[in-house]
Amino acid sequence: MKQLLSISFLILYINSFTEFHEVLRLPILFEHYAEHKKLSNDLSFLDFLELHYKTDVNHDDRDHELPFKMPGHSFTAHAATIPSQKNVSVLLPQFSVVSHSVYYKESSFSSPAISIFQPPRIG
Repeated sequence: MKQLLSISFLILYINSFTEFHEVLRLPILFEHYAEHKKLSNDLSFLDFLELHYKTDVNHDDRDHELPFKMPGHSFTAHAATIPSQKNVSVLLPQFSVVSHSVYYKESSFSSPAISIFQPPRIG
């Protein structure tokens, strides 16, 4: 059931947003070719297509019924572009490296809370 529903939605989408619905008019094309074949026996199918699709002249009243002859539906094309690659050079600021550090071994004043406010001791 899911597959049938999926196929139905796909056909509905293709028929709505593309010119696929013109394929349903292909039998009219073959009928019209048969009519021309009766009038001119040496007419090939390619000559028939050239006669009807190479020019915009309608020589019959049924020419407008042929598939892909009259634009009757809008077409939406989705496109994606890939941006061109650009080389960007970034100048980073130079940092100086400090090779010495200062730390205290003794406090300069005495207080009961002095142990809280002492810098870290190494060693």
